[in-house]
Amino acid sequence: MQSLPMFPLGMVVFPGSNFQLRVFEERYQRLVQDALTNNSHFGTCLIEKGHEVGGGDVRFNTGTYCVIVNSQIIDPETLRIDCFGSHKLKVREWLPDNSYPQARIERIIESQIANRLSRSPTGLEIQEEIGKCYELIKTIKGIKGPPISGKLKELDLYQLCNIAPLGQMDRYKLLDADSSTTRETLLLDLITEERRTLEGIMKFQNSKD
Repeated sequence: MQSLPMFPLGMVVFPGSNFQLRVFEERYQRLVQDALTNNSHFGTCLIEKGHEVGGGDVRFNTGTYCVIVNSQIIDPETLRIDCFGSHKLKVREWLPDNSYPQARIERIIESQIANRLSRSPTGLEIQEEIGKCYELIKTIKGIKGPPISGKLKELDLYQLCNIAPLGQMDRYKLLDADSSTTRETLLLDLITEERRTLEGIMKFQNSKD
């Protein structure tokens, strides 16, 4: 186990994903500066209750080990950081806040081969369901554009989790899954249910026309 600065967020970060944060709260700017002087590593986790700003939040214990790849001062009160989610982590103990949240964590190293299970028959179903969801979303919102189905074939399991149009709690369930097989089955169930929900919205929308 190791001690790691933790940045609780209102979103789930998946391993293998790039993301950007605008940091304006003083304690998290201090976290970024400390991380940059110590291999640029920090952890993220989803906030269960509360808010990112001001403290007093309740946090989930499964998160993502991240690295800062670039930082930029936007203005005297705002820092932008470009980050990469490296791999999954488990918080084993939350430490007393020392200016910002910290925890003892265990790094969870998962097989890259297992993460490529999206090429399996179940993975092909997932790709199909995600493609249908995006087509339904475009129809509901009146947006035109090419289908994304072709792009999905190049994505691994975590990338499919990241692009799937799901809420944060569903995303957390996917990150928290104890194996890639469990994660793949869960993703198919969640995205199929989302597709059915979108079809219901579209039918209701059409009935009003």
